[in-house]
Amino acid sequence: MNSSTKSVALVVVVVALIAILAFIFKDNLAPAVQCNDGMRKPINIDNFTTQYWAYSAEFEANIAEKGKLFGKLNPTQRQALSDASQQANEFRKFVVAGFNRCAITKLQYGEFGSRFQKLDNLSRRIDDLAAVPNPTESGKAGLSQLIDEYVAFSQQLAKNSNSE
Repeated sequence: MNSSTKSVALVVVVVALIAILAFIFKDNLAPAVQCNDGMRKPINIDNFTTQYWAYSAEFEANIAEKGKLFGKLNPTQRQALSDASQQANEFRKFVVAGFNRCAITKLQYGEFGSRFQKLDNLSRRIDDLAAVPNPTESGKAGLSQLIDEYVAFSQQLAKNSNSE
């Protein structure tokens, strides 16, 4: 290869490397925002979902795919659970957008985090009960009760997002 071909190849490799690094570290490149309660780094919604509440996101995906859980629920429960997971997902977006725009304080963000943990715990318990191959009547009743709790809590989150 001649020197100009080597130079072009080197430039292509360097540009590709910079593009890859920029993609990997794009969240670190976002400028910090000054809010009333101090400086904060904006949150990427994709990272927020996978890093902080990955199980809930996986649970919602399982509901959307109508996996093992739907075979054990009546149609009303299935629809309510599906709607509840959508509400929780919308609330996640609301929290991230509000935090990034200084509309939600760091304290409120922490409070919302604990609410998401409760949803996450409920979804894990629902998933555990749904994994039982031949549930007893008390197991079915427990599953139904957990689903009702999940639905009620997600509706409460949606109601809070409209009033905040």
